[in-house]
Amino acid sequence: MFRALTLAALLATPALADEVWDSDIGAFVYEAETDGAAVFSFRNFDGYQATLVIPGLAGNFDNRGVHEAFWIGKGPGYCLGSMSYNAQSGNQWGRALLQFDKPNYPTSFTLLMGDCFDPLSYSVRAIIR
Repeated sequence: MFRALTLAALLATPALADEVWDSDIGAFVYEAETDGAAVFSFRNFDGYQATLVIPGLAGNFDNRGVHEAFWIGKGPGYCLGSMSYNAQSGNQWGRALLQFDKPNYPTSFTLLMGDCFDPLSYSVRAIIR
C-alpha cells in the first residue's frame, strides 16, 4: 500500500522543468529550487535572459496564490546598485509579484514587475503549456 501511495504522489507532482508557461515575451521555465525559493528562467522585455526568484514557492504545487518575488537580468540596466543571485549579477533587476490563477498545478499566472526599487509598473500574462 505504501509503495502505491508513494508512486501516486510522485506521478501527481510535476518535474520542475516540465512546468513551462508561454507569454508574449517568451517561455517561463521552472528551473530549480534553492533555499525554499522556486527559480524560473525567462527572456525579459528587452530580450535579455533573466531569472525570477520566488521565495516560499519551492515544492508548492497545490497551494499557490500571490507571491512576492524578485528578478535579475543579464542585460544592461540602470539600477544604481548591483544585485547578485547565485552566479548571476548586474544592475538590471527589480521587484515582482506573481499571481497564479488557481491554487493547484497546472495553472497560468500574471506577473507584475518593476525596475530596481520602483513600483510594479508592467505586467506579463503566462499561460501553462
